[in-house]
Amino acid sequence: MSRVVSWITVWASLCGLAASPAGVLANGERGEDSDPRYERITLQDHSSYPGLIESEDGDWLTLIRIQSPRGQQMHLVIQPFERQQIVSISRLDADQRAALARRIDEFRNRARIEAVRMDALRLKPYEAEGNNYRHYRSKWFTLDSTADEQNTRRVIVRAEQIFAAYRQIAAPRCEPAQPPRLIVLGSMNQYQALLAKLGLKMKIENPACFLEDKNVVVVGSDLARLATATCQISEQNADLRKDLRDLEGRLPARLQALANESRKSGASSSEIASEVTRMREEFKRQLKKKREELRLSDQQIDQLFKRGASQTLVRLYHEAFHAYLANNVYPRQKYDVPPWLNEGLAVIFEGGLLEGNTLRVDVPSPAALKKLKADMTGPEPLALEKLLSAGEGQFLLAAGVRPAAVDRYYVNAWGLAYYLTFEKHLLGSPALEKYLLAVNPRLAPVQRFEQLVDKPLEQFEREWREYVRGLGP
Repeated sequence: MSRVVSWITVWASLCGLAASPAGVLANGERGEDSDPRYERITLQDHSSYPGLIESEDGDWLTLIRIQSPRGQQMHLVIQPFERQQIVSISRLDADQRAALARRIDEFRNRARIEAVRMDALRLKPYEAEGNNYRHYRSKWFTLDSTADEQNTRRVIVRAEQIFAAYRQIAAPRCEPAQPPRLIVLGSMNQYQALLAKLGLKMKIENPACFLEDKNVVVVGSDLARLATATCQISEQNADLRKDLRDLEGRLPARLQALANESRKSGASSSEIASEVTRMREEFKRQLKKKREELRLSDQQIDQLFKRGASQTLVRLYHEAFHAYLANNVYPRQKYDVPPWLNEGLAVIFEGGLLEGNTLRVDVPSPAALKKLKADMTGPEPLALEKLLSAGEGQFLLAAGVRPAAVDRYYVNAWGLAYYLTFEKHLLGSPALEKYLLAVNPRLAPVQRFEQLVDKPLEQFEREWREYVRGLGP
């Protein structure tokens, strides 16, 4: 059966690999107080602040503090400190400072950098399944989209970022003959029509799916509606870019013309140099103003995209992960990843924050925890034996299936995977590798699981439920 799912998935600590620090500015779990990639000042009251020293003189030191509150987006704080309050300063060498400064600059200008990446993408027209697509090819995937060009480009940039995050978290262990194909459709009507054309016999309510037998991810969206909402800002943005290019292109000719006119009027060399310098500075001010307008416009479009396309990206990240898992980490020819583990890991990292090419996961999902506790204290909690034996159909939202029935499988799978990941540290262990190897398909799910945890299921379930009751608020 094709795997059909609707949660965001990102994987950590799998195969004994943790996220690479490359490109990471902060991580609430790691603890910034001991991170060697930052400069640090310590005050008389023993408080310590990590960051990058921006400037200093005899009286003050200004620090760019990098803050990543648990479960929240990273942000920067520019904070001055009085010299007399500082008792020690830990500094980076020149190369380390330059690297940290680049990362901070990338974070500050992420909207502009994304715009440059978008412009650099090469899209081609492609016709298939009766649709006219915009086609993109990456080393790790191909992507076909019926959405408008700008939103297609934005989705591609995010897809490249999330695949880079996957590779940091779980290094690829094999390479498929063909990379997975991602299809992003501008409307949900197109989504249902395409599933029928691809041969999916039953109608599903999930807004995205990974058809493993075809190695295709299909994602429905409302990007067509978002394109209409952002059209005016996009036109303004294009005008700003044109104005900026015109300004930059006119500067050399204007300076040369000014110098020539000044010579003809009999101005001295020093007067000519002064006038040229004045005009150059005026152009710099105009360029700076135009760049700031463009930066704010880019940010506005980026924020609109995040709000309008957040569910589309959640769907894409999850399904793309399943494709990455099946193609590059645990191919089904050799491994058997049970649905509860696959979906449980998905919910663990549902709240992960994608910052550049790095994924932060530093808090459990509050929504999943609330639902799991409600299920555990309800009249008929889902038995662990039933979860372990569940097939892909239990995680499938189809016509006639109550969403709550599917939801309880997801949240119980999350709770089990969370316990094994953060309390038992089984991910990446030899025991997990043995558990996933498809060498004994006749072994019952419960027996197979008891071998993984090395204890009777009844005892394990009792300990697991006690752990969940103690989690969070």
